Amino acid sequence: RGGPGFGGGAQRAAALAAGVVPPMVEWELPFGMRTPMGAYALAASRHMAQYGTTSEQLAQIAVSTRRWAARNPRARLQELITIDEVLASPYEATPLHKLECCLVTDGAGAVVLTSAERARDLARPPVLVLGAGTSHTHSMISQMPDLTVTAGTVSGPAAFAQAGIGPDDVDVLETYDSFTITVLLALEDLGFCPKGDGGAFVADDPLGPGGSLPANTNGGGLAYTHPGMYGIFLLVEAVRQLRGECGDRQVPGAEVAVAHGCGGVLSSTSTIVLGAEATR
Repeated sequence: RGGPGFGGGAQRAAALAAGVVPPMVEWELPFGMRTPMGAYALAASRHMAQYGTTSEQLAQIAVSTRRWAARNPRARLQELITIDEVLASPYEATPLHKLECCLVTDGAGAVVLTSAERARDLARPPVLVLGAGTSHTHSMISQMPDLTVTAGTVSGPAAFAQAGIGPDDVDVLETYDSFTITVLLALEDLGFCPKGDGGAFVADDPLGPGGSLPANTNGGGLAYTHPGMYGIFLLVEAVRQLRGECGDRQVPGAEVAVAHGCGGVLSSTSTIVLGAEATR
């Protein structure tokens, strides 16, 4: 797989041909860490062992996401799925199943940034950047300080502080979903639920249509698209939601959205709080 983590095979081959040996090739590959899936599986296993998170709870994230994808005619996977179907799909890296892993697709996106003053004269409703934060903790999964805690514990609070709001004020969440565990860790680290409670939090489908925290409303990387660098799609969908342009998947009255990206192997995060024109 290409996509999240170490980059595609061509990227690794080019680095090796240039005489550059990525650290994970020397220190992790000999011990069986061959793919990003293995790294994320370590995080999932640790969360299960430490907090009692279950495979069924992680599978619910995939089910919730697919419910959104079913409302998006551009989503790659639109068929509804069940928890049992997720758990019956093959393991990619225990405890993560195939239906808990992101797609590998082509795709592209773009956003236009300008000043709030200039945006007043444009034809489309402006969406405001209310706050932003970034953080980085490690390059290799073996160097991650805590497999259950991401850099989102820094980038999230920084973005919320700048925006002057908190998690309870968010109407829609667009968060990177390379794997189901990526979403669960983001929910905890951004403060939508306490650390360790992510499994219980997602169990009743708050992330799906009609839920208390609509998330990944385009179907996410799990079902909509995943061309390797997914972050732009988080921003595009958040903007569309705040403009009321999402049709069947529109979150009613959405005024505040969070776009949260995660790169590497749970290594780096960036969090942006966006607001509709009414929040000006």
